[in-house]
Amino acid sequence: MLDLIQWDSLQPDGGFYSSSPWLRHAERTADRPPFYFTAVDGDRLCAAMPAYPLSLEAPFTFCRPDHVIDRISVEATGLLTGWSKQLMPGLACGARNPSHSGIAAADDLDMRTQRAMYEAVVEKAERVARDDALKSVAFLYVDATDDGLRAVLEQAGYAALHCETTYSLTLPPSEDFAGYLARLRTHRRGGVRRDMRALEAAGVTYRVRSLSDDLVGQLAPLEAQLYDRHGTVGDEASLRAVLHSISNNVAGHSEVVTAEVDGQLGGFVLIFTHGHGLYARQAGFDYSVKGSLPLYFGLIFYELVRLAQSRGLSAIHYSIGAGEVKESRGCAGVEQIAYVKSFAPQIQRRVLDLAQLSPPRS
Repeated sequence: MLDLIQWDSLQPDGGFYSSSPWLRHAERTADRPPFYFTAVDGDRLCAAMPAYPLSLEAPFTFCRPDHVIDRISVEATGLLTGWSKQLMPGLACGARNPSHSGIAAADDLDMRTQRAMYEAVVEKAERVARDDALKSVAFLYVDATDDGLRAVLEQAGYAALHCETTYSLTLPPSEDFAGYLARLRTHRRGGVRRDMRALEAAGVTYRVRSLSDDLVGQLAPLEAQLYDRHGTVGDEASLRAVLHSISNNVAGHSEVVTAEVDGQLGGFVLIFTHGHGLYARQAGFDYSVKGSLPLYFGLIFYELVRLAQSRGLSAIHYSIGAGEVKESRGCAGVEQIAYVKSFAPQIQRRVLDLAQLSPPRS
């Protein structure tokens, strides 16, 4: 049985999606039971990592090796691979979230001991994957700054491919919103002030609420509209099920920030607070209420900055995607590298060939 206190104590800043509150939700919505790999020194837990066996039917596409490899291939060549499905079913190591697929380790380990712990976890994950008849093992979103894990995976024969960039916004201690604005480029500060004037003139108000089952029914249709807006069918029933699970399993950490326009719900963002960070998860908008208002920026950036500052938090974690927009609002990015190993030599050769076309940039 896992010692969750020790497990959570290992998680670094930015590690919410590998911590026990999120693991409860991820386990209850998994199509197959996850694995929890550990390395110990006597009674002390020194390293920990969740991992998820995923099939082609798993809905968590951003955490599936086949989907991620095809996305990398399209970016590098303009074409799907034609062979990525042969990586499935696969073991997705690290948090079931498209950022920070690392192994959490005690921060007082020397480099030699840390490496030994990483090697033990990786070897155990591969052994379990083979025993479970899985076809691949993947760490799809390894921080480019995670030198220790990168060295272990490269030594173990994993292909390394540029995958994504994840973004976060650092909030210095005692900084207020004016201080945040001052850090932006001059022309961007003017744009933010125009956004804020437009939102104020429209009477936009914000509220922070606990995620409840009653609130879920109002949020799912807005999230479905966001999916539809970006060319993906939003299945309201599935979205409601995910939000209900988060409400039930991540209680105490999950909240919703809503934006109302003249009393009408115009948008929301689901957030988590953990350690010193605030995590922005899914969002949704009623575009008939939003109209041309810069509600996205007001809700996802300006109001979250104010909220995090009021709570004395040191960072907002935004995950992958929309890099130019996030950088324009002060976020910094960390490259995410996909490390993939197929147990079939001919498929691994193809992964390695693709890695030559999309190598890590750091």
